[in-house]
Amino acid sequence: MNVNKKMSKREFLNHLVTVTGASVVAVQMLKESAYGQEKRRGSKTETPAKDTDLPLVEPGKGTAAALAYHHSQADADKDPKTDKKTDKGMAWDKRFCNNCSFYTVAGDKAGKKVGKCTLFQKALVADEGICNSWAKKA
Repeated sequence: MNVNKKMSKREFLNHLVTVTGASVVAVQMLKESAYGQEKRRGSKTETPAKDTDLPLVEPGKGTAAALAYHHSQADADKDPKTDKKTDKGMAWDKRFCNNCSFYTVAGDKAGKKVGKCTLFQKALVADEGICNSWAKKA
């Protein structure tokens, strides 16, 4: 192979496309091979859990503590970390999870309406919950 030979732009792009295409095909083949092995082992796919199977957020722990999350306005009123200022034209005591853009309804759990919040990925929040990261729904 002649190392000193200059490669034209066309040749370079042709090689680049060839290598990129080959790597995409190789990745797909590896994925299919791994999937085939799982299938041969008889692995069972888990049925996805219902949203209401997730636990409720524990106020005062982890992300909930950082965001001053509480299940109700009465609890939030007692917490000095709660941001009680008017935000985006909404008074703090009207900024509930159920009117926040991060919230989606999940259902009922133990007689309370609950939902999923993008800030708490593996837990549910109360419909009437309050935290400092409230964002107005569009």
